[in-house]
Amino acid sequence: MLKFLITGLLIYLAFTLFRKKKVESEQKEISDSVDLVKDEICGTYVEITSPYKVKYYDKIYYFCSKECMDKFIESKKNN
Repeated sequence: MLKFLITGLLIYLAFTLFRKKKVESEQKEISDSVDLVKDEICGTYVEITSPYKVKYYDKIYYFCSKECMDKFIESKKNN
């Protein structure tokens, strides 16, 4: 009877330790993800860390390249 209790306790401890590591790795994976936004000119998705961005009124627009950013600026100048 004592062997069953000890075995059960060891299984429970092993399960909780394994589960905790799994949850921590999933949380790290989520935190490593990058937010993407759509380029207004060509429609591709760009990371928000892109160096090509323009603040127009109260909104920030992100672009995949300098060319797309320049096209956006020109289109707003013409309006």
